[in-house]
Amino acid sequence: MTNWIKPGSTIGIIGGGSTGRLLALSAKKLGYSVGLLDPNESCSAVDVVDWFIQAELSDESASLDLALKSDVIVYESDLFPSSLVERIQKTVPVPQGDELLSISQDRMLQKAFLESARVNIAPFATIVSLDDIKEAVTSIGFPCVLKSNSRDGRFKEHYILFSEEDIDASKEFLTSGTCVLEAWIPSDKEMCLALVKNSKGDISTFPITEMTYKDDTFYQAIAPAELDGETEKEIKRIGQAIAENLDFVGVMAIEIFSTGSGALYVNEIVAHPHRALQYTFNYPEVSQYDALIKAITGWPVQVMDRLPDTLVMKLIKKDEIDLAFTQAQIKSDWLFTFYNNISDKESGEFGHLVVTAKQLKRTLEQLSDVFD
Repeated sequence: MTNWIKPGSTIGIIGGGSTGRLLALSAKKLGYSVGLLDPNESCSAVDVVDWFIQAELSDESASLDLALKSDVIVYESDLFPSSLVERIQKTVPVPQGDELLSISQDRMLQKAFLESARVNIAPFATIVSLDDIKEAVTSIGFPCVLKSNSRDGRFKEHYILFSEEDIDASKEFLTSGTCVLEAWIPSDKEMCLALVKNSKGDISTFPITEMTYKDDTFYQAIAPAELDGETEKEIKRIGQAIAENLDFVGVMAIEIFSTGSGALYVNEIVAHPHRALQYTFNYPEVSQYDALIKAITGWPVQVMDRLPDTLVMKLIKKDEIDLAFTQAQIKSDWLFTFYNNISDKESGEFGHLVVTAKQLKRTLEQLSDVFD
């Protein structure tokens, strides 16, 4: 097999969040040693790897140290500078490459790419000053949403403008640097399509997953999303068009929302496994984490885009852990995956829960009764 990185070799993972943890477990399952780079000595992945380098993800010397000790590198975090990928690729393969990561980190670059791929995106404008906003709203209209151009996790906040009265109040938001102003398009569903691409360029997709949010934060997922055949076909076409035009090997995800009229808009590109598909760690046979590890190490990999049952996946936050522990002792048919209990952040992800939904409405009600 060409360029096969055999079990027993070392995979270096950049980023130690929940995705890094699940990637490490998949790598260990396949017989690899795992090294980790993360700034947090208590990160979620640290207790399931063989060795650990504690450093900021932007630390070039630390990333080179990881590269020298590894046979292949994988990143799971948007905080790793794409410019460092090219640098460490001189030492060790980084099959995901830098193009996918750089496009995921820069909203303007991403929008230019999506326009070149001929997919729908919300009308937008580049903003550096209040005057830019005043000019842009004449064509974009109200409501609209102001976002930092950087998709760095430190700049995930956004500011919604409902009228001209909100323009001056957005001045403080502009201190984060260049921003993007987007038209606010009401959506009836927000979905995620995850794709895996191998070294031969073959692309396969996971089930289209519906995402739900609570307090503007991802809360739970339903898979597969309830869609008509034409919408499902179009989402997969969009995903194929995007993945074909990016030079990467591994797993990526695309966030898409639909309007009441059936129009589809691409919202974001994610350069690594998406938390909306945490359920794949439990179902089906090949998870998005297995798929990424197999793709970057040269294994044959193809995933199924169908599920035998509807699944509901809910993230478990630290402040919900006691509730989750109680339910884990009661609900034999609820599948719990816990990451660890050493995060000092109350909002940190503590695990996830997957429920097979024979009756979706009833399952959602049961989860709401426990956690809401």
